[in-house]
Order: sequence, then structure tokens, then C-alpha cells
Amino acid sequence: MKITFLGTGAGEGYPGLWCQCVHCSYARKHGGRNVRTNSSALVDDGMMLDISHACFDVAAVHGIDLSQVTTLLITHPHEDHLYPKHLLWRKANDEYIHYSYADQLHCGGPRFTAIPQLNIFGNHFVRELLESFLDDNYELRSAHLRDLNIQFNEIHEGISFDTDGYTVTPVRGNHVKPGFSHGYIIQKDGKTMLYALDSGLFDEDMMELMSKFQYDLIVMEGTSGLNRQQGGHMALEGNQFMLNYFKQKGCFGAHSQFVLTHLSPHWCPPHDFYKEIVARDGMLLAYDGMSIEF
Repeated sequence: MKITFLGTGAGEGYPGLWCQCVHCSYARKHGGRNVRTNSSALVDDGMMLDISHACFDVAAVHGIDLSQVTTLLITHPHEDHLYPKHLLWRKANDEYIHYSYADQLHCGGPRFTAIPQLNIFGNHFVRELLESFLDDNYELRSAHLRDLNIQFNEIHEGISFDTDGYTVTPVRGNHVKPGFSHGYIIQKDGKTMLYALDSGLFDEDMMELMSKFQYDLIVMEGTSGLNRQQGGHMALEGNQFMLNYFKQKGCFGAHSQFVLTHLSPHWCPPHDFYKEIVARDGMLLAYDGMSIEF
């Protein structure tokens, strides 16, 4: 399996849009891996994890085509993880697809090529947001879901499902309120990864659920960084606790990797510095465009 990070920042971005603190100023001055867009990721070539405002821009910069993605797993309905306006650009007049290039030049529309069905998976909070968004933009929601070639599937923690050759198990988080966010355990061809963003600290039943798997890769939010107040997010102390827990449970082997993403500029130092801090615990710090094969 392969994961490519199409964004590794928290909601305010990195640097923060309206901030001139030491971290934000450093990121603007030095650029590179210190600059982060809202978090999103691509697994192999056909599965996306969240759909942020900038994910298509990051993908284009790195020569990645997202038009043929068939599975989209949504962690929760905050706008930095689910930007539904991108879905509207899937609309097209199918007749134009069969026109010649010369004829298409005189047509209008956001898409002139065929796309596969996009299967979206998310909790009922995600479903409610998508329904509300489509109600605001279309008169007939169900008809236009077909027009956008989208199928929505509601998830439930601990209940696995199969999609495009992957087996996926949702894990309930504690962001905003229990069940508002979900992480995902993703398995394929003998490989297993955990992707857990905006999770906060997990409840005991979810800890037990996660301890039943052997992980090749764990991707976890590092939002709160050096701040000891974690709230609905995970700080470095929480990351350390989770890594030690997985090791104690025998879930994390000698060749497993533990990666932090979804980093806030106000609690996480710039990449140039923070990567060395987390490396002391054997963790990797993700950056926009980073790819890991495992």
C-alpha cells in the first residue's frame, strides 16, 4: 500500500491565515515543508481520506490525478476535512463527453471526460451535512446525487465494510462529541494502516478494538503538539501514549511506522524543528506531498 499526503495542516492552515506569531512568520519566510494546507490523503490511486479545500491543488503540484478516485472516506464534517463544493464540479452533460475537441470548445461545463462512481463513506453527521449542502444547491437531492455520480454510505464504528478491494473498520473518536469523528483501519493484501484525525483521546472500547490489529502504518493527528491541553484533539503527550499502548499490545512491530499529521501552527513548531522533536520518540512528521510505501 501507499499513502500520499495531500495536506497536513489543521483548520487554520500553516501558517495561520491571519497570524504573525513566531511559527507562522517562520513558515512564510522559509516555505518548503513548513507550509501546510488542510489535511487530506490518497491511498494508492483510488481511495481518498477526506477532501479538503486545497487537496486538488496539492495533487496537481505533485502530478497526481484525483479524477478517477472511487472511494472517499470522511473523518467528520468540519470544512477543513469535507469541502463539499468540490463535489459539484463532478457535474457534466454526458453528451459533451462524446463531442470532438473542436466541438467541446464551444460547450460549457466543468467536466468533458468520463468519471467512475464515487463511493463516499461517513457517519450520520457527514450525511446530514451533505444533505443540507445539496438541498441548498439543488431542488432534488437524490436526482442530483446520481447526476454527480455519487453514492453515500453511512458507517458505524466497529462494523467493517469492503470497498475496492479494501476492508475498512471505522473507529469512533472524541472530537466535539463522541461519534462526531471517525478514524479508519484500512486493510489490503496483508497490510494494515490506521488513519485517525481529529480523534481526541479514544474511549476504552475503541482502544480495545484498535488493539486487535497488527499495524504496518499508523497516521495520527498531532494537532495540539506541545500544548498539554488536548481537548478534542491529540497533543504530543497523547501521541506518545498511543504509540506506547500499541507497542505494549503487540500491535506495532519493529518495521511499523508512526506518522503525525494535522498540525496546528500555534502548538506545533515549524517542520524544520518539530521533525527532530518527534523523531526522539520514533515518530515521523508528515508534510504536504510526502509519500510512504509500506
